[in-house]
Amino acid sequence: MMNQKRANRVVAKRLLKKEKQPALFGGKFRFSPYMACGHRCIYCDGRHEKYHVEGDFDSDIVVRENAPELLEQELQRLREPGPVCISSGISDPYQPLEEQLQLTAQCAEVLSRYNHPVIIHTKSALVLRDIDHWEKVHRKSGFTLMISLALTDDGVRSRLEPGASSVEDRLKALDEFGKRGMHTGILAMPFIPFLTDSAEQMSRLIHTAKQFSVQFAIPGLLTLKKGKQKDHFLTTFEKQYPHVYSKLVDLYAGENFYGNASSAYLESFYESCRAAWTSGSMDDLVPHGVFQGQFSLYDEFTILLKDMVTLFGRKGIDVVRLKAGSKNYSRWLLPRTSFYARRRSQSYTSLDEELREMARAGTLAEITGNEKLADFLADVAGGAVLNYQTLELKKEP
Repeated sequence: MMNQKRANRVVAKRLLKKEKQPALFGGKFRFSPYMACGHRCIYCDGRHEKYHVEGDFDSDIVVRENAPELLEQELQRLREPGPVCISSGISDPYQPLEEQLQLTAQCAEVLSRYNHPVIIHTKSALVLRDIDHWEKVHRKSGFTLMISLALTDDGVRSRLEPGASSVEDRLKALDEFGKRGMHTGILAMPFIPFLTDSAEQMSRLIHTAKQFSVQFAIPGLLTLKKGKQKDHFLTTFEKQYPHVYSKLVDLYAGENFYGNASSAYLESFYESCRAAWTSGSMDDLVPHGVFQGQFSLYDEFTILLKDMVTLFGRKGIDVVRLKAGSKNYSRWLLPRTSFYARRRSQSYTSLDEELREMARAGTLAEITGNEKLADFLADVAGGAVLNYQTLELKKEP
């Protein structure tokens, strides 16, 4: 376990960051009590220079020691509804140091007193320690646990993620949260080319996840950004898997800004994902039934319209009119959210009330320019849920 002396304690001035686009993956607001991470995952993107993490990424952990107090203050000032996501691309809220410091536990206690849904991203079974707090949050407003898991072989896991929880322990955590009625999903990322991304391995992962009542799995392939992250990964990987090393080097030889593999490999990878996910009846997007009610209605429409373009497009359905309707809605929404942002005396709930009234009056087509889409959104405003696999809308009885 990491020595607490390696913690670099700081007093943060701000904590919550508003997301540019609402989605259950990142919520409406995001924060992390830590920077850098003791899980020691050899592929971690957080090592890249753009994140400006000083010292040894695996052990010199930045600790925002006033995170619970700052969270309390900022929650009181939040005017918009929406989930709070405890996550970071360069950290984990339940990394080993959390067992000692319990900053995430204190934040859980704070959040349990408010009405914001919560999302957790972690690869640690330590999240079970705070399950009572998270269940309280779920009963009030909704809780979603997303555990990172892209393989089922714990031997491989121990080499790629030496400081993280075992596969078995992560699955047990998902199972326990699911048994208590909370939403669960896996972040099936990163798959490692030539090592963990075969069709058989994907199918095994989805089959295993279904056994533990996981509701969705979001896939992603390894990215290697030029610099510290790529150098660290390749140096470590060569020692562990020399038989795969040269193929991996060739695959990531390009200078893609995001560190992606070749476009041809990416296309093939996602085709394999879709086959495995379809065969296992698993959603690769957060289902509407999970995020419904956790966002304002105006954000729910935004997320749903974006997902529909993806889902209908995959089915070979012409989405030209759907895209146009989505853009029309965005153009209608932007000045209104800007209006409420500038006027603190006004409540964002008025915007939801406006949409619900238009739904009741049958005038949403004035926004979308599409009568069929307007009727669909009116049903959603009335509580209907879109099934992301069948694309059928289940209306409230």
